[in-house]
Amino acid sequence: MKKSILFLIIIFTIANLFTTAQSNKPVVKLKRADSFFGVHFDLHASEEITDAGKTLTAAMIDTFLLKVCPDFIQIDCKGHPGISSYPTKVGFHVKGFEKDPLKLFRERTEMNNVALYMHFSGVMDAKVVSEHPDWAIISASGERSKQKTSFFSPYIDIYMIPQLKEMSDYKVDGAWIDGECWAVEPDYGDASLARFTKETGITDIPRKQSDKYYPEFMEYTRRLFREHLNKYITAIHKYDPSFQITSNWSYSSMMPEKVTIDVDYLSGDVTPQNGVYRSAFEARCLAPQGKPWDLMAWGFSWDGAKMPMSIKSSVQLEQEAAQIMAMGGGVQFYFQQNRDLSIKPWLATMLSEIGVFVRERQPYCQKAMAIPQIALLYPTVAYQRSASRPYSNPLGKLEGSLNLVLDGQHSVEILMEHHLTGKMDKYPLIIIPECDYLEPAFIEELKKYVSSGGDLLIIGTETAKIFKNELGIKTLKILNEDEAFYAAGNKIGAIRSSIDSVEVNPGVRVLSTFYSGSDFRLKGNMIASSENAYGNGKIAGVYFNAGSEYLDYKSPVLRDYISSLINDLFPGRLVRVSGSHLVHVTVNTLNNKMFVNLVNIAGEHTNQKAIGYDEIPSLKDLTIGINTVQKPAKIVLQPGGHELKIDFKNGVSTVIVPELKIHSILEVIQ
Repeated sequence: MKKSILFLIIIFTIANLFTTAQSNKPVVKLKRADSFFGVHFDLHASEEITDAGKTLTAAMIDTFLLKVCPDFIQIDCKGHPGISSYPTKVGFHVKGFEKDPLKLFRERTEMNNVALYMHFSGVMDAKVVSEHPDWAIISASGERSKQKTSFFSPYIDIYMIPQLKEMSDYKVDGAWIDGECWAVEPDYGDASLARFTKETGITDIPRKQSDKYYPEFMEYTRRLFREHLNKYITAIHKYDPSFQITSNWSYSSMMPEKVTIDVDYLSGDVTPQNGVYRSAFEARCLAPQGKPWDLMAWGFSWDGAKMPMSIKSSVQLEQEAAQIMAMGGGVQFYFQQNRDLSIKPWLATMLSEIGVFVRERQPYCQKAMAIPQIALLYPTVAYQRSASRPYSNPLGKLEGSLNLVLDGQHSVEILMEHHLTGKMDKYPLIIIPECDYLEPAFIEELKKYVSSGGDLLIIGTETAKIFKNELGIKTLKILNEDEAFYAAGNKIGAIRSSIDSVEVNPGVRVLSTFYSGSDFRLKGNMIASSENAYGNGKIAGVYFNAGSEYLDYKSPVLRDYISSLINDLFPGRLVRVSGSHLVHVTVNTLNNKMFVNLVNIAGEHTNQKAIGYDEIPSLKDLTIGINTVQKPAKIVLQPGGHELKIDFKNGVSTVIVPELKIHSILEVIQ
């Protein structure tokens, strides 16, 4: 009798679990443009694998999908070694299969209404290059690459496009093409050099960054990549219009250009270390590009050297995801498949927890758009002119400036020249980070923006030279890098940077001067920052490389120094936070409502030696002031729907957030 009762209990429990899983199953399979939560698996398979699919089962895939409930998954197809992990008839695959992993994944994802995308290495294909050495790019020293294919080889026609079509025949939903723009190198093969000379008339071939015409050769290489990208995107869309495809990091921080090729969505994988700040940066580079986008957080830490590839905690990944969601983007999480193409069942529990965190915030974040506050320029032209590789830009200057603004708790977007042109008047403040060149037409538009009442903050020694006249500078001399001291509030900070020695015209307001040591009695006469009236607006300059300095040596004094300048130029910002400096703020609009995202950035994410951390201290009793003009009907703390008490005075609605664990959102209901 007892055995019968126990048997019935077991049957009931299994049935209940099955019913619960079925209730979580997506109702319909979503397009990438409408997806918000995904999981990425890849392997970069090697040829020696002889048991592909051995322990991969339908039950394993079903259990994972039903427990995690992603909108899509991406699985291995062909990594940088060039070896496919399914029985391709086009290229090269692993030595042995016990079953076709791709066929099984497609069957089970289709059954569960989950979209399936493939991880496929494009420009990088070591196997093809080893089989066809003459298809490789040639370096400036004359050596053939062992990984990179040449745009002048038949690789794209014989292997890449046919294999993409083969994936379409498997009825997969699309592909995430890796090893693309970030992997591109200049090609010094005969065909490449002949075309370069024909197109430019340049016969003096540049082979190092200091050579004349090197920027022209880099731009020529970018044109080759755009042709490559357009060719396979056009081919697969013609073959299968429903196939959704992107090139990893296209039109991102690494390829900071206007979207001109019909990729279906934008995506990239954030660096495994310090993913919190990096996610904030990369999200702001993708968000304004006008395409559906998502970012991938690495599920494990790795420094590219001795650090073991150890799985991150759910807390870490949720914190990285918060930065992405706060900018309106989708999120995906990257874990490796096993050598036989199976997945790690234990990860489903952690990913289901992360999934709950993401889904709770989806109604208040997905496809949200930033409300114009501060625009931080991505100076594309300047960075590409000085780049050592076609798509490798000196981004530290820009990242450091962003981190300064974010840590000062200002809502900020990163906008490239093509985003700002014709739209500057939408932004109360524009910040120009360290750079040495801007196009004359863009400078003229900036001058008109300031003259019409806009405010401009210039950061950096070379940048100040560009705006010497507008800043009211009489003389400017760049001094060699040295230690210098500056003050913010009642504290003195130190930097090690090159410095502008400037003399300003009468009427220019000196905002701060350097000190000769860490003592308020040692104040000098050398100007550290100044502000000049220009038409109806103001332009301020910081005469040292604050962004680079902050990225290398994070300092609360430097944070407060830049924040005080921003507050002086832009006193009417929408949101102010007090109670902790460990909060990043993003102000969005969605469905005609304002949403204030608050992200807790405590934790060890900036520690490059920290494999992981599983606890972030909660921030208590934060005071949030929101310029609402009129008192809102409600301000609701989401997720959770907790209505907050509003103290409304002089157009500012103030609320107390009792606790910020990782990511909370204030929904302002008028």
